Amino acid sequence: MKRNILFVDDDSNVLQGLRRMLRPMRESWDMHFATSGQEALELMARVKMDAVVSDMRMPGMDGPELLRHVMREHPDAIRFALSGYSDQELVGRSIAPTHQYITKPCNQQMLVEALEQAMAARDLVPNKAVLDKIARIEHLPVLPRIYNRITSELAKGDPSPKLVGDIVAQDVGLSANILKLVNSAYFGLTRHISTPQQAVIVLGVNVIRSLILSLHVFQSFEPTGRTSFSLPLLWGHCMRTASIARTVAQAEGLAREQADHAYIAALLHDVGKLLLDAHCADECLRVYEKVRQDNRRVAEVESELLGLTHAQVGAYLLGLWGLPSAVVHAVARHHAKDPEPGLLSTAEIVYFANVLDHDIIVFNQHYARPAPEPARLEAVGGVEKYEAWTRAILAMGLTAEE
Repeated sequence: MKRNILFVDDDSNVLQGLRRMLRPMRESWDMHFATSGQEALELMARVKMDAVVSDMRMPGMDGPELLRHVMREHPDAIRFALSGYSDQELVGRSIAPTHQYITKPCNQQMLVEALEQAMAARDLVPNKAVLDKIARIEHLPVLPRIYNRITSELAKGDPSPKLVGDIVAQDVGLSANILKLVNSAYFGLTRHISTPQQAVIVLGVNVIRSLILSLHVFQSFEPTGRTSFSLPLLWGHCMRTASIARTVAQAEGLAREQADHAYIAALLHDVGKLLLDAHCADECLRVYEKVRQDNRRVAEVESELLGLTHAQVGAYLLGLWGLPSAVVHAVARHHAKDPEPGLLSTAEIVYFANVLDHDIIVFNQHYARPAPEPARLEAVGGVEKYEAWTRAILAMGLTAEE
């Protein structure tokens, strides 16, 4: 079935250029064009769109306002901002309702790949009710302790970029938001930024200050007393898993880019738990009650009760945000039972990093401890390889309090 893609720009010449540039996609996409926000909404009332790509500066209803309408009224439509302007106010207003930024003029390959990856990520979530909730998410939750530290440092007259980067790196949600922004086309970077520390240095503390303090990109996660799991324990697990993934990648002699992808995917592999807990609280309570009662795996019970897993939900959002496909794929597969063919992949490293942390550090007595799936274990070299990795991890001296 063809995808429906809507392009919105008040300049008809821009739309004609897009029509010509994307002509090779006619077999895969049905492309629609609108010259105003109002026309776009009227068209969307008649045709279900898979994605909307909107200019930012338009008379009447501008891009950020249009995308907010789309977010509320058509939450499962992917939302891209297409802009050639470096307007901080417009960027600030568009951060919440926008999944990705694309600069114009843009090339065909970049636009097609970004849209195809985002639509593929959406297909990871089979539960429509959950998809509608997740699609409306503006920000990942941030722990109050981290939020307070970052705002305190940014309030200083001359904040330290390194210290800000170190603080950001301690929080999974904050790291995801920073990486989303620094790797968006808006910043026009020629290389991929793979760590929060790099991101803060590249963006600069002034941009970080405006994004966090003035534009309210990040929101403090306020526990309601209904949290399905311990947030500090989850954060510790994600941080350790990222360190383990980096250690395994280095031990196996992987290239720098693949090692970076493994680190980031491991750091973000459980963001789906945050999203489900924040936006599907009742469903999550039922999942974790059954996990504790029956001593079962979280992903297994999620699949049984919700029809999806936190791995799929996390990969969905990261895919919408345009993180590298290797990262999205690894997050999606970090509970899969079957191995991938070929050489050791990013997804395999993240899978084993997650298992190793659960195996070595018992931080929740009520959950079933995972063991490597036999097929995946055999694919990477068997028990001997797993034991070698275990020794390397033990030498790192990681603890549940980190």
